[in-house]
Amino acid sequence: MDIRRRYFWTGFAVVLVLVGAVLSARLIQGKNDLPDRGNQKVRGPLDAPFHIVDFSDFQCPACRVGAEALQTIENEFPDILRIEFRHYPLEQPHPWALTAALFSECAAEQGKFWEFHDRLFSEQETWTKSKEVPSLLARYAREAGLNMHQLQPCIQNPKTLAEIRRDQSAAEKIGIRSTPTFLINDRQFVGALQLKTQGRAFILEELQKTKSDSPAEG
Repeated sequence: MDIRRRYFWTGFAVVLVLVGAVLSARLIQGKNDLPDRGNQKVRGPLDAPFHIVDFSDFQCPACRVGAEALQTIENEFPDILRIEFRHYPLEQPHPWALTAALFSECAAEQGKFWEFHDRLFSEQETWTKSKEVPSLLARYAREAGLNMHQLQPCIQNPKTLAEIRRDQSAAEKIGIRSTPTFLINDRQFVGALQLKTQGRAFILEELQKTKSDSPAEG
């Protein structure tokens, strides 16, 4: 009888731990009040407890550093982050930011967004100083394997620009004014340094809360 009772309470405790973990993950997750943009510029598990939204500008040097910092965070916390890119081209200081955003949006339409994203940042110092930016971006698109017959109509399609403007509008509604700005669930972090320090600390704190809120076996 004692053995049966012990197995019952052990099993019950395990169920409570699992339920507590799920509930805690749900409390952590989904606090970014942003319109859904689908999954073309998203990577990571659907049920990841942390959703990081990166508002960025491809011509912005700080955004290149921010992308590197984000990759470092992603490597440190595999399987618990869902990363989403949002456009926020600052056209006044960066005259080619919108053009790059249009190309990347069309790369997303063909399922090649992240490849193009990485190329734009890794080659940022090259294409931003070129006298033939559209031609160079087209070369990157071709080398990424995009269908070039579909690319030009997509870039010229008003719907493509509208998608970028929607991202900008969403950013402005929640008070974003500079790039890169990262949202980790309901928290805002500006720049690579804040992401690597305060953003990382926030993730660790939330994970610790989840562990603390889960019932202990006994």
